[in-house]
Amino acid sequence: MDATETRREFKFVLKPGLEGDLRTEVEKHLAADSHANEGYPVISEYFDSADRASYWQKQFGVPNRRRVRGRLYGRSDGSIPASAFIEIKHKLDGNTAKRRVCCDIKDLSILSEGRIPDHIETSNRIGQRIINELEYLIVKQGNRPVVQIRYHRYAYDSGPDSTIRITFDLELHCRFLLKPLQADCTDFDLPLLEPGEAVMEVKTIGPVPHWFRMLVGQHNLVPCGFSKYATALEKYEFNHQSP
Repeated sequence: MDATETRREFKFVLKPGLEGDLRTEVEKHLAADSHANEGYPVISEYFDSADRASYWQKQFGVPNRRRVRGRLYGRSDGSIPASAFIEIKHKLDGNTAKRRVCCDIKDLSILSEGRIPDHIETSNRIGQRIINELEYLIVKQGNRPVVQIRYHRYAYDSGPDSTIRITFDLELHCRFLLKPLQADCTDFDLPLLEPGEAVMEVKTIGPVPHWFRMLVGQHNLVPCGFSKYATALEKYEFNHQSP
């Protein structure tokens, strides 16, 4: 699935032991991401304003909202080369669009300082739009990094023309002590879920396939509005637990 396509998203928090069974069923219908049969680490840095406007917009169901994040992929052994992106996740009337540009890893630190990197490609419509949005969200509104989150992801879809993508995120941890992002860094000590739990996320363009609806019914799965960013704030920052 094209990451920039507008789609609907559904999330499920899975009980311990269920993730493996569901992945086995999904693998019968969808292929794993290329060169990532064993999954891959994802590290993200989430931005917000000092008064946590992005968080509260989600809580109050504001229909048109955006959030900035830096994202880093890659394995420490080099089997998946490190790659970095600056992303803006845009929710509009229940649909989600993700606009992103590839960047150097050092550009993520520049963005964290409240500056827009000089190397963002602006020759295409998406690049120029992201620059404009960063000017507003980072420079004008003063959004800055709040928390960094790491997890291990297994992802499945049927290629660029796919209408469904399913991911399983395991071992979700966060940290509020902000550090320069490094691919596959494991220095994240604050868990977001109970041991053994996982998050299954479904991104779909158009109807959900029949086989997946049957899978949801078979396991009595109930979608929820789980947000890694919101969970980190609620579990640690708002509860005044020491990060």
